[in-house]
Amino acid sequence: MRKNRSVSIGLGTLFVACLSLGAASEDPQLVSLDPRFVFTQLDTDRDGLGAVRELMLKGDETGALRSLRDLYRAKYPLPDGEPKIEQATLETADRTVKHIFQWGPYEPADYGTDIDWSWDPRGDIEWVAAMYRFHWADPLAQAYQATRDERYAQAFVELTSDWIRKHPLEKRGVTHPVYTNWKGYPWLDIQTGIRASNLCRTFPIFVHAEAFTPEFLGILLASLYDHQVKTEFYPMGKVHNKAIFEQRGFVNVAYTFPEFKDSQRWLELALGRAQESLLAQTTSDGVQREWSAGYHQGVLRDAVEMMGRMEERGIAVPQEYRARVRGMWEYLFAMSTPDLGYAMFGDTSRPYPPPAQRGKMTMYGSMLQATEVLGDPKFAALALNQTDELPALKSYAFPEAGMYFLRDAWGPQQVYFALHCSPPAISGHDQPDNGTFELCAYGRWLMTDTGYFTYGHDPEARAWHRQTRVHNTLTLDGKDTQVAGKHLLWKTTERFDAVSVENASYEGLTLRRSVWFVDHSFFVILDEAIGTAKGTPSLHFQFAPGEVSVDTEKHQVATAFDDANVLLWVDPAAPVVFEEEEGWFAWEYGKREARKAVRVAATQDAPFAFLTLLIPYQGTTAPAAHAAVTAPHNAGDSRVVIEVSVGGNKWHIGRDLETGEAWCEAR
Repeated sequence: MRKNRSVSIGLGTLFVACLSLGAASEDPQLVSLDPRFVFTQLDTDRDGLGAVRELMLKGDETGALRSLRDLYRAKYPLPDGEPKIEQATLETADRTVKHIFQWGPYEPADYGTDIDWSWDPRGDIEWVAAMYRFHWADPLAQAYQATRDERYAQAFVELTSDWIRKHPLEKRGVTHPVYTNWKGYPWLDIQTGIRASNLCRTFPIFVHAEAFTPEFLGILLASLYDHQVKTEFYPMGKVHNKAIFEQRGFVNVAYTFPEFKDSQRWLELALGRAQESLLAQTTSDGVQREWSAGYHQGVLRDAVEMMGRMEERGIAVPQEYRARVRGMWEYLFAMSTPDLGYAMFGDTSRPYPPPAQRGKMTMYGSMLQATEVLGDPKFAALALNQTDELPALKSYAFPEAGMYFLRDAWGPQQVYFALHCSPPAISGHDQPDNGTFELCAYGRWLMTDTGYFTYGHDPEARAWHRQTRVHNTLTLDGKDTQVAGKHLLWKTTERFDAVSVENASYEGLTLRRSVWFVDHSFFVILDEAIGTAKGTPSLHFQFAPGEVSVDTEKHQVATAFDDANVLLWVDPAAPVVFEEEEGWFAWEYGKREARKAVRVAATQDAPFAFLTLLIPYQGTTAPAAHAAVTAPHNAGDSRVVIEVSVGGNKWHIGRDLETGEAWCEAR
């Protein structure tokens, strides 16, 4: 780190940051750059800046800024024609002009003439965070680009200037008035990084407006310099998605404004930090360690953008970085649901109902980009549903992450089963639900994750959605489990798939879940509660919203949709009790719907084994089914042999954990 960072301006010495940085642990006291001195941090000797330099030498700072603005206007021309804009986006921009803001599932809030940026109008910290990330800038930019109406540009200039004036670097350590543990919230890593990226993305549009004066350009450039100084000297320094989001903003400023003297050094610094963070927060095969697909995609998006920025600036990107990016895309490819979305593990959302147009599906753009960046056509084939161009291998395992994706085919009608049993995550975006799964078949979601519902506005509801017992897994007395997933077995063949995992769920009790995807048409699940802990072992099953029939005597549950359904079968002679439970399905932030949930409780203590069939089928008539463990078996034994009958057909299946073998033979 540098000592005594200062700039000479002829009239004296301006301390941009009064720093005593002998040791990295010391606390540099940062001070915002005065816009009057922004040219001290710009390289006016760059090609193309001759006119700017001449005006500066003449003492015409306003003229120099005007000349620089003209260069940016030429560098970032607005597209010809009138870009389309959705009516909802235009209405959002119109409200923003009036200082009426909206975020998430909430009603808009009028901030009045003098904006209090820290205001929490809806009791949700995420609303405040969004305001500080400038989420409101993009609708204004879209509206201005589509209409050339100066109102939108003037609002951007006014709001941005107001925020900058009220949040100098020297006050970056303030504590939020409501969330008193939220110290330094205006300049936190994720706020700083996302805000910088949003400013860089909207700048090429707004710079063309009359409202974008030379004076405002100076104010904006000085603030962007503040963003860089803050991130350089106060990076997050943790293995977390925020560290990548932060560095993306750092890179975007350096890339968008190469006129800064430090731009190339900033890029090189960011690459080193981004690579270190990226490799640390992903498994060796590319799974982001929060086990939540939305954050995986966000980190991948930023990593790819930074890689492209580096290449354009002639900075070599290490092969290890590139390989990890590819691994992250391979994971999304393997995870992709029949509607081209995410498995909803942890704090992950998914459109409900799924988009009708493929181009609007969640992974569509990312898969096309993967082919463009990696040169591998399979990703675009997945996006475009070109099933003949997709790999013969359809089911995938990521043992280090504890993620497994089983399917019978590619395309919207596939039978799809996603299983999650992971080691501890690096953040709180995972849930204590190891062993849980989701099931989709024949174009319909049949068993879905409960979802996370919210982050900040309703702690009780968030806690409810995180409970182990509201997921498709096993509990003891309905209590939350520990997170300690372990891979045991994986086998995929042309005829079947098999997977076994364990979770050290409680002191004295381990869950072992084994799944066979028989003939790639239905699932046999053996759940073993292994140990001597006292209490009631129970399985929990969550069904998609809709009518569900529960037959407590036959130990069967079936959905009642018109087109596709699932039968849950448990041996009617098994010592278990069926009970209905409270169920909710939350598909995006702040939105949820009641649904049917069932508890299958053992009538004796552990050790105990549950044998279950999950049979997806088309139409409304469930097939006849039966299954039984044929050889002597105690919960926890390595070897198990099962005979299964579904729809008049029979199979002999099993697994042996000591030899690592699994089998499935038609009889």
